[in-house]
Amino acid sequence: MSNWQKNIPLKNFTTLQIGGSAQYFFVAKTAQELTNAIRSTKDQKISFLVVGGGSNLLIADEGYPGLIIKNALSGIKNQQKKILVQSGTALQELIDFTIKQGVAGLQKMTGIPGTVGGAIYGNAGAYGQTISDYLVEVTFFNSKTNKQETWDTKRCKFGYRDSAFKHQSLIILEAVFQLPTADASILKKEAAETLALRLAKYPPTLKCPGSFFKNVIAQDLDPTILRKIPSEKITFGKIPAGFLLETAGLKEAQVGQIQVSPNHANLFINLGNGSAFDFYQLAQLAQQKVWDKFGIKLEPEVQLVNLPALRI
Repeated sequence: MSNWQKNIPLKNFTTLQIGGSAQYFFVAKTAQELTNAIRSTKDQKISFLVVGGGSNLLIADEGYPGLIIKNALSGIKNQQKKILVQSGTALQELIDFTIKQGVAGLQKMTGIPGTVGGAIYGNAGAYGQTISDYLVEVTFFNSKTNKQETWDTKRCKFGYRDSAFKHQSLIILEAVFQLPTADASILKKEAAETLALRLAKYPPTLKCPGSFFKNVIAQDLDPTILRKIPSEKITFGKIPAGFLLETAGLKEAQVGQIQVSPNHANLFINLGNGSAFDFYQLAQLAQQKVWDKFGIKLEPEVQLVNLPALRI
């Protein structure tokens, strides 16, 4: 505990730039430091939360009553046609590495913020690619058993923006990928085209956590509800949450200093000194309006920290 900082403002560690202070804060640069910090929280009988790049997080204005551990485990290496990457490595760093190595499968995820660990935790993806597509195994620390384990992809139970790591006390340390070979120049071109599309929706100066709600899996809907959705709006088997929100009249809706983007209805932006409370109120309003119009309950993609679940 001697190297833990106290009362650190968490808004400085999130892309949304919102959040109260952490009771304790620690930057872990090695797996040993990270696991030791977690073990210490048990001794101190306090809660902990591991964060990466700070995207996909909405932290309460009251902050976090426990230890926030910033995952700074970093490094990538190519070993016998497999790529080993530490969980705190920036996702973009991994994508750039794979493109240079001439292996495909992650290039269309260019521009997604955050770390590799965060991407695996939420099974991040874009434009038909997901982080789990070519993932071979994940090494993690089980904070319940205090043991380090390695699972193959099947045991990780990946689903749409979901994994076993979201539902169990498993802290991702390292991942192994096996990607198919491809022409590096083609991969670079695809990545550049993807980045242009992303920047049109997500300008780099935007204070937002990324897309707030998950897209909706079309086959999960009742046929009577699905008939309300134009077929051309269904892409990769999913209905974009942005389309549902825009149709429900949410574009430019605002509570306090939090606004739904005029360019993309699934982006909730901090216009200045926005609060988590206002953000939560706007998200709840958005969820309710989509439910009222379509009978579809949108689920947040963003992790709510020290906040209650959204309710209709």
